[in-house]
Amino acid sequence: MAMCDELGPNHDYMMDYVMEAGNTSLCALDGAGCDEKSLKYLEKFKGKTREEKEAQLERLEGMEGSSMKADLKDWLKKRKRLLKTMLAAHDEL
Repeated sequence: MAMCDELGPNHDYMMDYVMEAGNTSLCALDGAGCDEKSLKYLEKFKGKTREEKEAQLERLEGMEGSSMKADLKDWLKKRKRLLKTMLAAHDEL
């Protein structure tokens, strides 16, 4: 089966795959492209230390195997991507 069929237009898998593999997010750290919930999350973690962000990422990664509704799973993935982006930007400063 071709990747485009497996991750195709009937699912959000392709977008998830690209963002996960590229370690990127449609929501930029300056707030561009973010929904309201993601903006609030960015603001909450903007002033946190690297260690606090890493601890939160570790906590979220521990939750990944848990049973949860699809919308909560999506929010978990978004937060992980945002934290990874914040940590990468932290390294560049």
